[in-house]
Amino acid sequence: MKQVSWRAGGCAAVLLGVMTVSGGCTDEETGFFIMGNVVVEPPECVASPDEGSVLHSSGLLDVALRPEYEASLLVGTQLTPRGDKTNLRTETMITTITGAEVRLYRDTGELDTEFTVPASGVLLPDGGAEPGFGIVTATLIPAATGIALAEELTSPNEVRSRVAQIVVFGKTIGGLDIETAPHSYVIRVCEGCLVDFPADAYDPTGGGCLPTDTGDNLVSPCRFGQDDPVDCRSCNSQNAFCQYPGGAPP
Repeated sequence: MKQVSWRAGGCAAVLLGVMTVSGGCTDEETGFFIMGNVVVEPPECVASPDEGSVLHSSGLLDVALRPEYEASLLVGTQLTPRGDKTNLRTETMITTITGAEVRLYRDTGELDTEFTVPASGVLLPDGGAEPGFGIVTATLIPAATGIALAEELTSPNEVRSRVAQIVVFGKTIGGLDIETAPHSYVIRVCEGCLVDFPADAYDPTGGGCLPTDTGDNLVSPCRFGQDDPVDCRSCNSQNAFCQYPGGAPP
């Protein structure tokens, strides 16, 4: 299932780690790369563009709570600064991210879908030995795919996996097209597995989760329904999977 056309063209040489002048690509060997998906935590829920940021080793999407998976990608650049205030030369290597290409593969290695999504971010070149970093937010599993997977799953113990192969692309303010080498990220997909039923949320009369207003200081994840557990009291007013384990009364 192909949802959005795959972006044509691009800097093919960049994917091999070499950037050339031809085709509007950069004119030096350099690096433009994805390090991974940054962990964001409440209450700030801010992804830090720092090499030392904590990264998810893999993703988890609960399609009972949300259909799409979104990532905060830590992207690095080793483009060399060109600005020189002494000689009145402006900086041309600041990179504006415009999108991301994603190929989703099934557990078997078969291509499930491929699409291009809008993405945003700005990467500044670093004059030192270390690369510069920026955060690029992009959808890795679109809603249509999540909805289709929800129809396949029959219990919270059942899991599907998708491997997202991601390429982030953009343009420097000097007019050069750049893109990262492909980065692979595994996302497990379940239905109801992220809903947590803590002991103090148990309703002894109905056998399910207590009403929403019984919890004190409930903290919601930054991205509700992906990667982090969700207290059943925060969603049981409208979601059967938050009312009873498995989505049905015992």
